[in-house]
Amino acid sequence: MLTLFWSYSGIVLLLALVIMFMMAVGAAAATEDADVTLGTLTGISIILLLVKIAVLVLGIVAIVYYKDDERVTNAPSVLLIVGGAVGLIPLLGWVGGILTIIGGSLYFGTLKKFVIEE
Repeated sequence: MLTLFWSYSGIVLLLALVIMFMMAVGAAAATEDADVTLGTLTGISIILLLVKIAVLVLGIVAIVYYKDDERVTNAPSVLLIVGGAVGLIPLLGWVGGILTIIGGSLYFGTLKKFVIEE
């Protein structure tokens, strides 16, 4: 479940500028009030900031959780931590998104190493 979040959050970070631009144009077209447009952009910016922080925190949690597990390497967690940190830098959110997608994909690759015993 967390692996899906990591991949989707990377896609969101990758497309964040496009999403914000479309929201601004949509809000400006729907109303002629500048406060509504500013409020919409502020709300979307806060949501994207929370996604970036969540990726960073979940990368740290994952590296601690899988510390002694030989099935999972440290590379996906490090990519998530770096992707979340780089995503917090203005205008580099798309780089953080790419790193998050790569980290999530590496976690998807480790799923085949987990065997459910009944």
